Amino acid sequence: VPFPDGSVVTVGVGPRSRLITPVRVARFLRGERPLPAPYAITLSEPVVGGPVAPIRQLRWQREGWRVRGEQRLELSGGMRHLHVMVDLGGATRVLIRAILVVVLDAALIAILWVLAEGLLGRFRLGPGLRDLLTFRSYRSRLGAALAVFFVLPTGIFAAWTGGRLAGEAQRSRDLIIGQTLQDATGAARTLVGPPVGGREVLGDLAERLGVDLVIYNDGALLQGSAPVLVQLGLIDQFIPPPVFEDLAGGDELEVTVDQRIAGRPTRVGYRTLGLPPGRAAVLAAPRLVDDADLLAGERDLGFGLVLAMLVGLGAAAALATVAVRTLARPVQALRAAALSVGRGEALPPFGDEPTEFVPVMEAFERMARDVTQGRAALDAQRQRTAAVLRHVASGVVAFDEHFVVVTSNLRAEEFLGRVITAGDPIARLNDAAWVEVWAWVRGVAAGTADAEPREFSVGARQMRVQVARLSGAARGWVVALDDVTELSRAVRVLAWGELARQIAHQIKNPLTPIRLGIQHLRRSYRAPRGDFGQTLDQTSDQMLAEIERLDAIARAFARFGAPPAGTEPLDGVDVVHVARDAAALYALGETPGVRVSADGALYGLARRDELKEVLINLIENARTAGAGDIEIVVHADVDGGVRMAVRDDGSGIPEADLPQIFEPRFSTTTSGSGLGLAICKRLVESWGGTIDVTSAPGAGTTVTTVLQAPPAEA
Repeated sequence: VPFPDGSVVTVGVGPRSRLITPVRVARFLRGERPLPAPYAITLSEPVVGGPVAPIRQLRWQREGWRVRGEQRLELSGGMRHLHVMVDLGGATRVLIRAILVVVLDAALIAILWVLAEGLLGRFRLGPGLRDLLTFRSYRSRLGAALAVFFVLPTGIFAAWTGGRLAGEAQRSRDLIIGQTLQDATGAARTLVGPPVGGREVLGDLAERLGVDLVIYNDGALLQGSAPVLVQLGLIDQFIPPPVFEDLAGGDELEVTVDQRIAGRPTRVGYRTLGLPPGRAAVLAAPRLVDDADLLAGERDLGFGLVLAMLVGLGAAAALATVAVRTLARPVQALRAAALSVGRGEALPPFGDEPTEFVPVMEAFERMARDVTQGRAALDAQRQRTAAVLRHVASGVVAFDEHFVVVTSNLRAEEFLGRVITAGDPIARLNDAAWVEVWAWVRGVAAGTADAEPREFSVGARQMRVQVARLSGAARGWVVALDDVTELSRAVRVLAWGELARQIAHQIKNPLTPIRLGIQHLRRSYRAPRGDFGQTLDQTSDQMLAEIERLDAIARAFARFGAPPAGTEPLDGVDVVHVARDAAALYALGETPGVRVSADGALYGLARRDELKEVLINLIENARTAGAGDIEIVVHADVDGGVRMAVRDDGSGIPEADLPQIFEPRFSTTTSGSGLGLAICKRLVESWGGTIDVTSAPGAGTTVTTVLQAPPAEA
């Protein structure tokens, strides 16, 4: 590297080796943390008058925990003695490193084995190991807690010890630097000014003291013992201002600060040389912070702490295993006792368990006595229940959750015409007449059928079947069978009697005006008047209107009594189009119009004419209720069908009348037959749809019809 003054600095970097201890300049320049050499090599001065025969091999001799080797070499200048010293580090150091090497080798072997087994597809985690790794087992949780108990104090101790070592090292370094500066102060005073050969003198002084020395005069760099550091600009050309203020303007004689030289952390000591005023000369001595001996001590401490942590983890795992096994013994005893109680056997005696488990054992014994008493009470209750079931009028069959018969009574056997035995599957009860019944029972259990009681025709009988789910520990289903043949016949007779009474009442209403009209015509005919023709026309129109009412009543009754079953097949009908056609009938009248709300065409499974008739019936009902606003809302249903709602703001239907609105009865008004909603229900159900009514008195009524989606075309 050429400089303006003509000088040239040449730095020779040799191969990295631990055979030769590097000089201080090399340690500054090589840019790596120094590690202590595993051995120390020294070469003596030429031996005069000694043996001339060289020794080709090193002769080793152990001295405690050190091994020394000697060899004679014939070099230029004469025979020299080569001394090699290997420090083994002591028994503790060797033992710690040996244990860590064994542990590391075992860990590497385990990792390689796991990888090999995984590549071969044979590695599987057992349930115990899986629970241990996922902390689902008590042993893993206790082991983790104990590990933290061991590792946390060890880590705190490591941090404290490391801090103490660093502090001690810094204090030792400062003492060495201070002693070095004190020893060099006297000789350095003579080098301030224009010295002759001062650089060589300063270098010899630094070599004797084993440190690098730098002299500053008036705060500027004067000279250094290692010219290469100065020429490469690695030594500051000026004293740091705070240091100069403390030394020149204050009362400080010596200051030590941390700096970086060549990128390496360095501790630099500054000491004033005590020259007369006007000559503020300062001597500086830099010393590397990453001292090899200090790093070796820190590394040994780290290895010891790692071993301590590993021992702590092993101890935690061992203690966790012992603790879990100790705690598991009472639990195993409780488990065996619980199994014995569950089988109905006598409670086995407990051993000499720890004091903490005595209350648990006593509580378990009390529980076992309660279970025994409860089992006896349950058996007695089961016998009473069986006795009651044998004498009830209903047939009862109880199944478990797998539909295996648990119990039954004689009445159920009478209805089924066979003997029912506990343990029979439901498939054995599937006689031809009962297939539909048991299919419905399975549907209720699966949630695909309505759980409301249903009536089935079983041979000549009409059976009412109810299904109830058993909750709690005894899961299953109870099926109740009732013969309602006579009851259904009586209900039908009463229903038809009520229907006949209503029909008679409705027919009687038009007959009265017809009879009065005929009597009026006879009187007018016997007492001729000039307006007899007009009277005949008016009376005839009234009589014809009442006859039309009778015809409407007869047609409505006929329609209700014989719903369309063999008419035209169902088809996909555009519900929106039919709704708009029905609404168009009321568009030109004086009565309130009908609005249709829909998005595009929606197709449902129905018959077009019947759907229009249903809509007209619903609109007429809304008009009769005094509705001022009628709206038909059509939209797609969540199940893929079509949902059609007819909303009005009429007087509404009382809540008490809602359950009966679809029954075949006539209205109390003289303008309707009372069969409109009943006919609508029969028509909608014949298409496979549903119809429902919601209403609030004074707020209006909404009739919702849900139609199935038409089948997809092949």
